[in-house]
Amino acid sequence: MAALAYRHHDLRQNDLFAQAPISQGRFAEDLFAEQDEAPTAREIPMRSSAGLSERRFTAWRGRSGQRYVASIFAIGDGHALGFTDAVLLAVSADRRILAARDSGPFGIEAALTRWQQSVAAAGASEIHVHLLAEDGISRRAALLDLMPEV
Repeated sequence: MAALAYRHHDLRQNDLFAQAPISQGRFAEDLFAEQDEAPTAREIPMRSSAGLSERRFTAWRGRSGQRYVASIFAIGDGHALGFTDAVLLAVSADRRILAARDSGPFGIEAALTRWQQSVAAAGASEIHVHLLAEDGISRRAALLDLMPEV
């Protein structure tokens, strides 16, 4: 039965390409040229905290589609820098990620304070802290997925 479903899927995919305007002199890569912008990370507010007067948590959807839950801290709140092995996101008032970094295993205070000051000067109003990445590889993957394109 699975083979039939797979074969049916292939037929449908072929039909989509057969209906595409390639026959009008367009190349296959032109079909995807309409996607001018690369996908970017976007904030997805959490419904469970929608009724609260103070937003404490949010979620971000990375370019890959992966969801990352984060705690929200004001840019000047030193508690945001006290976490070890966390992904830190500097977020602007218009809800864009300006910068991202790994807090590291030791939470080196001087380096994190300099980062906090530089992102505040760049326009960040909040620091979002993602604590659910289990190891260094997971944090690196989250950073690559969430970091703004340069």
